[in-house]
Formats: sequence, structure tokens, C-alpha cells
Amino acid sequence: MYLTKEEEKALDGEHGEALSLAMRVLCSLGDFFEAERLIPIQSAHISGVSYKTGGEALLTTLKKFSSLGSRALVPATLNPGGVDLEMWREMGVEEKFFEKQKEIISLYTEMGILATCSCTPYEAGNIPARGTHVSFAESSAITFTNSYLNARTNRESGLSALASAITGKTPLYGLHLDENRFPTVKVRVTVALESSTHYGALGYLIGKSFSDAIPLIQSDQSLPLVEAKHLSSAAAASGAVALYYWGEKAEATKDLEKIEVDKREINQVFESFSLTREPGIVMLGCPHYSIYELKRVAEMVEGERLKIPLWVFTSRQVKCLGERLGFVQRIERAGGKVFCDTCPIVAPLKGFDSFLTDSAKAAHYAPSMNRMEAALQPTEKCVKVALGFKQ
Repeated sequence: MYLTKEEEKALDGEHGEALSLAMRVLCSLGDFFEAERLIPIQSAHISGVSYKTGGEALLTTLKKFSSLGSRALVPATLNPGGVDLEMWREMGVEEKFFEKQKEIISLYTEMGILATCSCTPYEAGNIPARGTHVSFAESSAITFTNSYLNARTNRESGLSALASAITGKTPLYGLHLDENRFPTVKVRVTVALESSTHYGALGYLIGKSFSDAIPLIQSDQSLPLVEAKHLSSAAAASGAVALYYWGEKAEATKDLEKIEVDKREINQVFESFSLTREPGIVMLGCPHYSIYELKRVAEMVEGERLKIPLWVFTSRQVKCLGERLGFVQRIERAGGKVFCDTCPIVAPLKGFDSFLTDSAKAAHYAPSMNRMEAALQPTEKCVKVALGFKQ
């Protein structure tokens, strides 16, 4: 991989061991993928935050980078950690876990990385401009950024995204290149997608069917932001879809494989997630809820009393706005809880063996990450179940 003179100096340690270490990470990655050179990035989003998934190995790595004086050269945000940093006791988390998680967040912030602790950085200030290059390491955010925002990122690891934040660069390969961004399969949707969860079911079906393909999705419906978020997260969870198109680039799809998705196939996704018992809890917000989703839940529970625990996950930025608008208070008056900094997948949840969710991503990861059964239903049905209505 070609390096400029300044990049060679950085690699050789002339600008400090911190920059040299980060450059070694990126050069190894670039050499493996036969990248031509490094390119500047607008921002980074770093995964590898939860102590539950990273453990002591994550702490050791971060201490190494921090001890060398590593600092982010571009705006960089963090993925969810394992616990709400203010309401950790209400999540039933042990104090030892909380202290470890707090140390991880502190090490990141010492390096100048914003502790957004959200999987939706584009709703917390990190919004890549169209056509710009970034280094993102959260599967749902990667797909959303490439597809909905039309910026460019590969599927980065937490380590490579951290190295990019420190250097301000990433190797030029994969989805940063025009020739790798063309559709590879055409998906015609012949069923009306009734909710954001139905969009998620479509994404889940596409990811499971085509793995890392680049689908051109043709539908008579539009693709609003919330729906795109659910579609992106599900396609990245069941497969490795990092880019899709919604009704675009038709001129490049004449010879592509074509499939149709009908109501039966969407229903099969819902049916694949089922419970052998009543749900112990309803969990929403994977990816993190936007202010619009928070408002909708607040309106549905206003004046009611929950019969089953309802936990809603969002970014701290959205929660603060939701508090100013009274949405959080309405949910809490009904008996629900609104958590930040974490999500149903990377938190060490205890006391529940089954849950209901509107997220195909959460339902997909529940058995392996939390040993919990999960059922998938649209948001309105989830809230009704929490209020005591039968499914």
C-alpha cells in the first residue's frame, strides 16, 4: 500500500508511538485487502464498548492506546456500552460491572472520543455528508450510512475504527470504491409494509437470503428514516448487507437475479420468532429509538398502567429532548423505563427469560447474546401486550 512521506513518518514513530500503533493497524488492514492507499475520513464511529462483550481484553487494549497519548483527530462517537451510566441499579447490574464499564467509557473520552454510547450516531450529531468517507464499526449504522445517507464506509471493527479516529484515515478498498457499490440482486416487494417492523422483516429476509449482496429493493412505498433504520439493522444482523438501494440505479440492473417478496414471506419472518411462554418483558429501541418513536410510545401509554415491564432504549441526546417534551415522563408514569447508553443486546440482562420486541435485530441476537427467547411484533402490538392486552 502506498504511503505518503508524512504517513511513513507516522508509521515509523516520528510523530509518536500512539500514531504509529494506529498506523500499523490500518496498514495491516490495507495490505490484507490490497488497498491502493489511505484516504482521509470525515468522522468515525467506534464499537467495542460494552464490558459484557469486550471484557478485560477490551480494557487492556484501550489502556495501551490511552497510555501512549492517543487522541482522535476527527469527530468520533461511541457505540452502546453494557449499562445505563445513570440508571444502572434499575437495570439490575452489579456494581463491579458498572465500574468496569465506566472505566472503558473514561478511557475512550480521554482519547477525545464522544461518549454518545448509541448505535444511531446519525441521531446524535455524527451525520456523514453525502459522498464523504467515514470509518464506522456498528453494523446497523454502517448499512444506514452507506444506503440512506449515501456516505461511504466499510464494515469496520472497533479496533480499525479507533485507529481511523486517531489517524483521520482509512484504507481505500471495498465500499469506498465506485466499482464495488453497484447492485448485485434485484428485490421486488409486492406486499404493503405496514410498519417499521415490517421493513425490518424485509431486511431480515434479504440478509438471510443473500448474505453480503447489494440489493436493489423496488417497492411502491417510500423509505422514511425510521423504516430505513429498521431495514438496515435487520439486513446487517441476519446477513452482512452493508449497502442497499431503494428504487435507484435501475439502469445498472438489467442482468441481475430477480426475486419477489410477498406477504407470505414477510409473515414467515414474524413466525420464525415465537415464544414458548408469555413474554416477561417488552423491550424497544434496537437500534436506539428516535424522538419520533419515543413520542409514539408515550402517546400509546398515556393515562394507562403497564401490566408487563416496558423498557425503551435510546441515546442520551434523544432522552434529554424527550424529557423536555414530556415523553419520558409519560412513559415513566405508566410504569415504563427509558434507558440510555446501552441496548438489549449488549447489556447483561438478568431476571427475564423471554421478551417481546419490535426489532428483528434484537430478536435475532437474543438467544445467543442473552439466552432469551424473543418474539417479533410491530410496535403497537408490543405496547398493547405490555398494557395487558392479549396477542
